[in-house]
Amino acid sequence: MSVWYNRISATAAAIDGANGVNQQWEQGTSSAWYIELQRFGCDDMTAAVYANRLNLLANGENIFTWGFSKQTIDGGFNNCSNCTPPMQGTGDAFHSTSMFVEAVARCLILMRQSSNFVTYESYFNQIVPKLIRAASWLLKPSVLSIGIRNDMPYTHRRYILAAALAETALLTDDPSLQQQFYSQAAMFAQDGLSLQDSSGFNPEKGGYDSSYNAYGLYQACNYLVVCPDDSLRQQLTNMLSKSFAWQLTRMNPDGSAILVDNTRVTADNNTNEVARSGYDKKYDYKSTIYAFELGSVLLQSQMLHNEAQLVATYVGYLH
Repeated sequence: MSVWYNRISATAAAIDGANGVNQQWEQGTSSAWYIELQRFGCDDMTAAVYANRLNLLANGENIFTWGFSKQTIDGGFNNCSNCTPPMQGTGDAFHSTSMFVEAVARCLILMRQSSNFVTYESYFNQIVPKLIRAASWLLKPSVLSIGIRNDMPYTHRRYILAAALAETALLTDDPSLQQQFYSQAAMFAQDGLSLQDSSGFNPEKGGYDSSYNAYGLYQACNYLVVCPDDSLRQQLTNMLSKSFAWQLTRMNPDGSAILVDNTRVTADNNTNEVARSGYDKKYDYKSTIYAFELGSVLLQSQMLHNEAQLVATYVGYLH
């Protein structure tokens, strides 16, 4: 992981913390904003904590703070006509919120574990209650039912939710709420496990996609780190072993990804999927590196570590 965190540049957010298309939304040139785009503050904050690059800390905090400034009284990031001024909610609310919650929770756990926690403690105490409210919003019955329906074609989203809720569980002092988060996280993970193809991939829109499979592996690894259930941990380990083996078959010898027959991210974008930016979706090499490197630790696999190094070299993180 130090390969990335020692080389990362500050996320190019606006002065007020708005990131990506959210900057354009503020300027009136985009009709939508997405809370998930603020999750990239976690890269800056992790670099600050993990690689002692404290110059990035304020940027990461600023990006998260912009996101939470859009939080509504119910814990979500929703339309609020009664707010002053009135507020437009995030696009793709359930999925976008789950991604933001996962990243914030992961960063806060890292902060708390740091030997330099006193540096981050004030910000940590400010953000944790807001995070817990956002995670609780995901589990509101009316929200959850719609979210589950919309997420149905995408296996990787089960692992985002599992990681988001279990990570947040570690940050709450309320035993009842903690158990609720852990229980729902396990349900999402078990659903994901049930979907794995016999060849190893985790399906996306009725087939396989090497980019989203890698991202799902990364999130499943994040969940495994905080999963308290030994039996479920073993099932996750088995899934990861099989799916990483499949993922390796979708990588070229130079570290580049094979996109042929993907259902979502292809070389010629014949799936017509676009990113939040409005441009064609590209293969997610950063998450692939994260997945292989974290998987190498959890599965004690030198092969996965070597692949992470190979991919990092291909994209220019290593020379």
